[in-house]
Amino acid sequence: MKYDWTKYKTKILKLKEIFKNKNEGMDVEVAVITPEDPDFDPEMQIPYVRIRFYIEKHVRERKIELFEHYMQKDIDEIVKLIEFFIQEFESEIESSEYGGG
Repeated sequence: MKYDWTKYKTKILKLKEIFKNKNEGMDVEVAVITPEDPDFDPEMQIPYVRIRFYIEKHVRERKIELFEHYMQKDIDEIVKLIEFFIQEFESEIESSEYGGG
């Protein structure tokens, strides 16, 4: 569902900075992508978090749309929510890659 994401632009730019800094030393690459970014996926229509998990020569990717009901939350709550999604994705990957599931 599309909404005017620009009214949350300041918050989204803050999220970009937070996750840019958190990427150091992580096994996954996390990026907050807006429609203004050159690598924005036009099918998404609204800003999203792109999570990439690198396993050997393979890349697993998930995109989490930043719906308006997320953006209405406090920045710390949004960060915790995104971190939860990252952990959930890592668990799924590790389970399927290493657990045979």
